[in-house]
Amino acid sequence: MKKIILSIILSFFFVIPALAAEQVDDFTVKINLNKDGSANIEERILYNFDNLEKHGIYRTISYKYKARGGNYNLRLSDIGVRDEKGVSYNFSLSQENGKKKIQIGDANKLVSGRKKYIITYKVDRVINYFENYDEFYWNVIGGEWDVPIIQSKATIFFEHALSPSDIQDECFSGREGSKNSCNSSRYNYQDNLIKSIVFIDDKLSPGNFFTIVAGMPKGFIEKSGIIKNASFVLADNYILFLPLIVLIFFFLLWFVKGKDPEGRETIIAQFESPDALSPSEVGTLIDEQVHKADISAEIINLAIKGYLKIIRIDNKKIFSKKDDYVLQKQNKQEKLKNKHEQWLLDLLFKHKNRMKSKDVKILKDKSIIDDNVPLENLIRLSDLKDKFYKDLEVVRGKVYKSLVDKKYFLKNPKKVRGMYLGFGIVVLFLGWSLGSFFGTIGILSFWASALIIIVFSFLMPKKTKKGVLAREHILGLKKYLEVAEKDRINFHNAPEKNPKHFEKLLPFAMVLGVEKKWAEQFKDIYTASSDWYSDQGAGHLTSLNMINTLSSFSVRTNSVLASTPSSASGGFSGGGFGGGGGGSW
Repeated sequence: MKKIILSIILSFFFVIPALAAEQVDDFTVKINLNKDGSANIEERILYNFDNLEKHGIYRTISYKYKARGGNYNLRLSDIGVRDEKGVSYNFSLSQENGKKKIQIGDANKLVSGRKKYIITYKVDRVINYFENYDEFYWNVIGGEWDVPIIQSKATIFFEHALSPSDIQDECFSGREGSKNSCNSSRYNYQDNLIKSIVFIDDKLSPGNFFTIVAGMPKGFIEKSGIIKNASFVLADNYILFLPLIVLIFFFLLWFVKGKDPEGRETIIAQFESPDALSPSEVGTLIDEQVHKADISAEIINLAIKGYLKIIRIDNKKIFSKKDDYVLQKQNKQEKLKNKHEQWLLDLLFKHKNRMKSKDVKILKDKSIIDDNVPLENLIRLSDLKDKFYKDLEVVRGKVYKSLVDKKYFLKNPKKVRGMYLGFGIVVLFLGWSLGSFFGTIGILSFWASALIIIVFSFLMPKKTKKGVLAREHILGLKKYLEVAEKDRINFHNAPEKNPKHFEKLLPFAMVLGVEKKWAEQFKDIYTASSDWYSDQGAGHLTSLNMINTLSSFSVRTNSVLASTPSSASGGFSGGGFGGGGGGSW
């Protein structure tokens, strides 16, 4: 019997503390909205520790949000804690994961029962500005409280009273996203104008929100100036400095590694290409890229030099198809000095000619091609469609290599450009993948940085001193090619104007985009020869007609050589600022 009584007594001492439960008996908040968009907030928390012995409480307040397309931080200041008699409590501040933590109490003292804590602070940037109204959206109680809150009340005080027609208000209670209304709300009037709004809610379980919303007319709350607001945005979103940092870094990198040496800085008329460079090399020295037009001009240059013949076929009259061109390889024994020219010539005729024997016979019968030309020395341009694109890249690579080997570039321009371009694309995708962390502002910052890198990728290929001087020489050649007849008197020792001279410089005029101006100078003295170009349907070919028909050839060639095979194939709880949570420690 004594043992039973002893057990009951011991159970009393152990069970009673276990049944003790802490809670917030009352949570009352006063919010003074200021004209400048800030708010002074006072939270009166009546905390019931019951029989538990604790050091005090802590309160966390959210200040960092994902909003306005990026990071958006509230500004918390003037934090203080006192009791109902005005006596200050000891407290410490810390912050983590976008929340400010106020820890109240003394590690060397224990408290129990009911204690009142009055927390005051000022918060800035709490107004949402819309087109037709402004809004204060505040989580009086956040979803991170560890204990139940028995009753809660929040009052918004306006600096100036408002007409009832100028106010829109709502309050919500429950889990995050809930649209359940809180218990009640009412207006406090002064001279028939609203001076404050009171919101009241019932017991809140841990994890529930108490959210209030007040809409006000435009202009009632002042909006921050552009400079102040920009400073806030920059302070909250350091990622916005990324494009500026990237711009400065790549400018310095370009200045050290990509800027060309100084040239003569004067352009003097020249009458031929520098160092016997080919048209594709000339075009590449101008803009550091081997374009398709450079390759088609190279083919025309091979024809003019006697290595092949370009024959235009009017298929509408012969094969009932659209017009085509046949390239006929000539039996010239002299090897080409530039390797990329030889590669181009060989690659053009490595592909199988799909013209049928009867088609070739028709062409020979019409004297369009010579009788003694073997089939392997003929290639129809259309037969290169979807086949030459890999060879085209080989030729481009040979042109770049030629210019590096001849000391016009320090490194292959395509590889240099590709390296930085690839890095820019990586930054572009990196911004997209990190968007959830940085927000829209972060994505745009990465994309702007990527764009800067991509732009600089086209500036990073570096010419040598020799390359810079050669480019100036080429610009002098362009000056000579495009000059009007009346101004040619200013050129000393200019070559004699004759058909051969026109043809020799024609491919260079094409890569420099001045072929029409060049042809205009020979319109009265040029008649096309038949040894490198044939077009029976064109009749008498003047220099201007020649330019027009060769332009058609270039367009067709550019399309064919680069072609690749195609394959078949309102409001709610927890939605505003504030919130956070609290508990004891």
